[in-house]
Amino acid sequence: MAEALPAWDIDEGIRNAERFFRALPKLFPDANLFIAQGSRIADDVAAFYREHAPPVPSRPADLSRFTLTRRYFSVPSPEFSLQLARFAKEKPSEQLLHHLYLYRDGHQLIEWHDAFANALFLSPDLPESTIAALADKFGVRYRRARFG
Repeated sequence: MAEALPAWDIDEGIRNAERFFRALPKLFPDANLFIAQGSRIADDVAAFYREHAPPVPSRPADLSRFTLTRRYFSVPSPEFSLQLARFAKEKPSEQLLHHLYLYRDGHQLIEWHDAFANALFLSPDLPESTIAALADKFGVRYRRARFG
């Protein structure tokens, strides 16, 4: 049995939330679940997330049930990402989210704890061309994650 590849890692992270949200639908057009988690999310942003909640809410199997902060499950779209970019232009990132998860049909594409301040991890199944496009857009390096 072949050894599983480690996740992709943009260790420097990405700091520009507005540009990131503008790029999101282009790089992940088939994503169908966006999860924002945080304790300092602004009321208008939380209302926006609730407006875009999936019609049938469900928690992905690999997402822990245990959390100390509120999670918002939303259906992403180009318009959804554009509004997040607008929020990011006027608010600090901690008022948008603290942790970010992105899924396609129950498969995790992005796991980003301390988003916009820490390393960004992406599914090992994503093509390198997608990871390179994201990294190039922000002038950062990427590699396979190294743990331990």
